[in-house]
Amino acid sequence: MPFMILEGGEGSGKDTQIALLKKRLDTERTVFTREPGGTVVGEKLRSIVLSTEMQPETEMLIFLAARAELVRTVIRPALNAGKLVISNRFGLSTIAYQIYGRERPHLMPFLEEISKQVLGDIESPHCILLDVSPEIGLKRVEGRNDGKTRFDAELYAFHDRVRQGYLEHYNDNGRGIVIDANAPEKLVTRQIAEQMKKWGIWNGGTK
Repeated sequence: MPFMILEGGEGSGKDTQIALLKKRLDTERTVFTREPGGTVVGEKLRSIVLSTEMQPETEMLIFLAARAELVRTVIRPALNAGKLVISNRFGLSTIAYQIYGRERPHLMPFLEEISKQVLGDIESPHCILLDVSPEIGLKRVEGRNDGKTRFDAELYAFHDRVRQGYLEHYNDNGRGIVIDANAPEKLVTRQIAEQMKKWGIWNGGTK
């Protein structure tokens, strides 16, 4: 089975849609994970990077370290076992946040090279970008009771750059689509399922 990622800025609804997919897909044949995180090492790195101010280069290296651990201990074994892997964020987020958001275009060649080493022979993932305007997304974030990170507190200009990065690179490997995440939740849910069926990776019920 292939590898799929849900991407999008703050408040785009990724967590909600992942939770809904968990209810509809065959959980014995599907592995859900997230970035950063998904492993013991990755979750510790997640706690640090989402809560601690640091240099942009340090931030990128922590995300890459968490990804390397996730690929080797979760994603590759699951794919080799014939399972569908769905990740909440992956490499596209690093481009959007650490390259565009942090305004570090000179680090793009480095990121591309390290990403090749981390992925190895894993086929490029299918990508569903949940595109939301920063105005709407950040208003949704304000309504959360917990789970806010230092990225949520960034200025609108940062989130605008992140959105630009997503829209410019979501289809770099020819396996990406954009879904309007400003739309009602049920419509987004239906469109995700329809796209997965088009890709031939839906392993859930008919509803």
